[in-house]
Amino acid sequence: MEVFVDDNQVEEAFVGSGTIEDALCQVQAHLGKPDCVVIGVRCDGRDVPADAMADTLRKPTSSVERLEVFTGTRGTLVIDAMAQASSCLTETEEACRRSAELFMEGKTVEAAETLGECLRVWQQIHEAVGKSIEMLQLDPEQATANEQPLIELISKPKETLLQVKEALQDRDHVLLADLLQYEFPEVTSRWHAVVAKLQQEAESLHASRRS
Repeated sequence: MEVFVDDNQVEEAFVGSGTIEDALCQVQAHLGKPDCVVIGVRCDGRDVPADAMADTLRKPTSSVERLEVFTGTRGTLVIDAMAQASSCLTETEEACRRSAELFMEGKTVEAAETLGECLRVWQQIHEAVGKSIEMLQLDPEQATANEQPLIELISKPKETLLQVKEALQDRDHVLLADLLQYEFPEVTSRWHAVVAKLQQEAESLHASRRS
């Protein structure tokens, strides 16, 4: 099996047996850069999607002729992820207000569709924040933003999301409108604070690695 890392062939990473996951571990060891992580994998010219990654990693190396690995630094990955999260969060603020207005106007179908899209984005932001904290190796109970532990800042959005989902299931449109109108401004403010903190930490890490 031929192995390429960021389009450069790596002879030392050749693995004659074992799984593709074994090959990736050897690639990581060959890089000798603890700050680098694998961000993408391509097998025989085909990108491996996230939902197929686990099954792909379990396959034997003999099932692949060409393995391409793409890497990035933890700092850079978090910076990019948080920039996208901040942009998406800003975009959903108007959609959130619009959904509340539609619920109050009795246009529940349109309101629910708008809210559903917001929920999808918010869930992605929540996951991105969690993964970024892990990648930066931060203790959410010790690290703070706006003089509050990250764990506390994250807990409020999670609680409100659960309330929204329950209100949707109960078709309690009055409660949904109230949550979106009065609770979510604080939720988005907290998220913005967490995102800004993680961006700052990632930029510091990236700068330290370059110096």
